[in-house]
Amino acid sequence: MPLRKVKSELDKTMADIDFMKISDLLYGRKGDGEIQTLVEWNLFGKPINNFACDFGLRNSDALKFSEECLKLYSGAFFGSEIQANRPFNVRCQLGQYYSWGVRSSLRLSDYNHDLLLVLDKTQSDIQRFIGEKAGSVSTIEEYCDLLIGNPDWMPWDWSHGAARAAEYVFVASKIGISPSDMRGNLAQYENVNIKSGLNRSVNVHEYLEKVIRHLEISRGVAK
Repeated sequence: MPLRKVKSELDKTMADIDFMKISDLLYGRKGDGEIQTLVEWNLFGKPINNFACDFGLRNSDALKFSEECLKLYSGAFFGSEIQANRPFNVRCQLGQYYSWGVRSSLRLSDYNHDLLLVLDKTQSDIQRFIGEKAGSVSTIEEYCDLLIGNPDWMPWDWSHGAARAAEYVFVASKIGISPSDMRGNLAQYENVNIKSGLNRSVNVHEYLEKVIRHLEISRGVAK
């Protein structure tokens, strides 16, 4: 299937469920408030035969803060533009969650090469996924609970730990959670998840302290 035709039909499919094109294969749901719903497609095979997508949520201010912290404090490699400038860093493989099969994708060849049938299936599953999972996350408070939690549909093991921790600090501060409580809540993820998102030379505790201090300075409450 020619890539141009696939992308054109994908644009129509996503528009039908109120997702606008952000860039290339990344789409965001129109009308979202503080928490934006995102779907990013992965198309592969020559010609295109496999359809998979990642699902994500983001608060644009928290994402911006997280990227700043990665660039400044996570180490030379992880602070690069390539590593930091991700469309979203809390991700879920939608296909895997809904058991699309081999490599967590839908295969055009399994649908008699009928592109519209494949896209009807993806559209239905995206709507179902949002209704069952993402629909419960629409406020900063709910987003904060999601970030610090470890649900099966958006676990820390599938996230960039250092980025997710910085986002959590930002939204937690916004709803009045104290720095000491933030540290306590993040402690369970330090040794594996947050550490894996940092350069080896960067200490996890020092990174988190710098993130918290950066937030205080940026908000003009430095002591």
